[in-house]
Amino acid sequence: MKTQRKLRHVRYASVNKRVRSLEETGYIKKIGVKKTKTGSQAIIYDLAARAYLAMLLNSIKLDKLVMQVDEVAALIILGDIIWAST
Repeated sequence: MKTQRKLRHVRYASVNKRVRSLEETGYIKKIGVKKTKTGSQAIIYDLAARAYLAMLLNSIKLDKLVMQVDEVAALIILGDIIWAST
């Protein structure tokens, strides 16, 4: 409840726009629907694998990763990065 009070100044349109953007870019996915107290339906979202990967990459030191992977893993990562950047 306390965290909800901190979000009182945030408009629904802003949240809805951001949620739609996260869904379109593959960071969240719909996993269900639930009925609210008012009787309407609310979509339930979950983080997609892309979001977990982004959080993980944000929290690790890439130079440490580079030093720990073997040649095959390095080639796979390199290939994926090159493919994604073209």
